[in-house]
Amino acid sequence: MTGATAARPAVIAPAAQSARFRRRGILARLPLRSMVALVLLVLLVAVVFLAPVLPLPSPFAGDLGTRLLPFLSEGHLLGTDSQGRDMLSRLVFGTRTSLIAGVLPIVIATTLGLIIGTVAGLAGRLVNTVLMRGVDIMFAFPGVLLSLLLAITLGVGLGTLILALSLVWIAPVARIAETEVSRIRDLDYVTAARSSGAGYGAILGRQIVPVALPAVLAYSTSLVGANVAIAGGLGFIGLGVPSPEPELGSILQEMQVAVFSNPSLALAPVVVILALSMLFPLVGDGLREAISGRGQDS
Repeated sequence: MTGATAARPAVIAPAAQSARFRRRGILARLPLRSMVALVLLVLLVAVVFLAPVLPLPSPFAGDLGTRLLPFLSEGHLLGTDSQGRDMLSRLVFGTRTSLIAGVLPIVIATTLGLIIGTVAGLAGRLVNTVLMRGVDIMFAFPGVLLSLLLAITLGVGLGTLILALSLVWIAPVARIAETEVSRIRDLDYVTAARSSGAGYGAILGRQIVPVALPAVLAYSTSLVGANVAIAGGLGFIGLGVPSPEPELGSILQEMQVAVFSNPSLALAPVVVILALSMLFPLVGDGLREAISGRGQDS
């Protein structure tokens, strides 16, 4: 009898099994395309944030005698811009600025959107109606137009750009969070926790938010690419980070003079913007597939 009892396998609650599965399996279950995109992003982020210690020329130092040098010029691997500044250095430091302008607003919007969506999903019908109607009002303004109006009103600068882009994405994230929380709150394991006398804070912090968070984060990750593109567009029309601070959109605007004489120089920031705009959605889509259990089939 004792031997049989000792040999009996332990029974793990379904919620615990799911949590363990998610913790151990999300990255392993990313589709190959998303894993490659993630590796490239990690390498890119490492390079751009280590830029100050890399052997690169100053992105601000120029020489009009060496302006618009082509690719593979001596001392300038990617040539120089219209002010004779090293393009490789400008692109590396500009990518860092664009990543800050792309990622930080999404972090702010995800935090605020998750709070709004969680409160709306758990509160009563009146609170849900008030909050979600406010979200619908924010949806009425196109994201690009809203960021453009805020940039014009508040003036140019990285801080203004971050604020404008944060406000653009709060509503979409709040909608996703509210949908997830509303779905989770009536599941059996949440009802069981509530029936067992678990406090509101414990249920929220252990049973609801951790389950809703992966889907919200996967969606938010896919937004970073669009954010980088919008920031680049604002920089291109002079409403982003002001020159001479390097930023991909402003670099593209400065390189218009080389469109016909040396188009490869003008296309360099475009390639970086397109790469970032594609890599982040690939990672976000892969996370979404991994969470839903379809990653291995992709």
